Amino acid sequence: MGAYSVEGIVLRRADYRENDRMLTLLTPRGRVDALSRGCKRPKSPLLPASEVFVLGNYELVATKSHTLVAACLLRDSFYDLRLDIDKLSCAAYMANICEATVQPDENAQRPFLLLARALGYLSYHAYAPRAVLSAFLLHYAVAMGYKPRLNHCVICGREIEPGAGALFDIEQGGAVCPACASSMTRGAALRGEELAWLREALTEGVRGSLPAKDAPLPLLQNYLESRIEKKIPRLLVKL
Repeated sequence: MGAYSVEGIVLRRADYRENDRMLTLLTPRGRVDALSRGCKRPKSPLLPASEVFVLGNYELVATKSHTLVAACLLRDSFYDLRLDIDKLSCAAYMANICEATVQPDENAQRPFLLLARALGYLSYHAYAPRAVLSAFLLHYAVAMGYKPRLNHCVICGREIEPGAGALFDIEQGGAVCPACASSMTRGAALRGEELAWLREALTEGVRGSLPAKDAPLPLLQNYLESRIEKKIPRLLVKL
């Protein structure tokens, strides 16, 4: 079967037997389910590496029945996530997105980097959790090939002026100008400030200068979930 080393972020853990845990890892090589044997013993060297959101270099051994965690060089535990319910809720939502979309044995370099960067922003920077999660969802949609059209109307192609509001059509994947929106019965209203936030976040990420309150988080949640065709468990808090 073979042994190999890979970077991984723990998306989920589940108790297995008395002292073991099954880990779901996000790696640049795809999703990996790995058994961490004996990790729940107090002196186990695998205990710190078997917690949710931990980032490390995992030594894995593939057998006929399981992939086993042989060792791990811990790189970051993102401990501060556990001290703030807003940050923890955002991290859990992002982990659920990754688990729902990344398959085993696929190139997952971009989802891996997006999650690692977002966890770092939540843990070590003063960015608002709403802004971090919104930027993550926007760039995750882009990474999956679903970049929303924000500068021109998805129906007529007319440029939407800076500062102008619009309608966002989830099915069409972008903004609709006021002229075309007047004849539509579906779509979510997008204020000028929200549209400006999306445009800036596409180029600047969460480091943009616009206020977090203008991040259209519910719209981005609905947009991405519609594209992956899966419902993700709701946030534990209202951001």
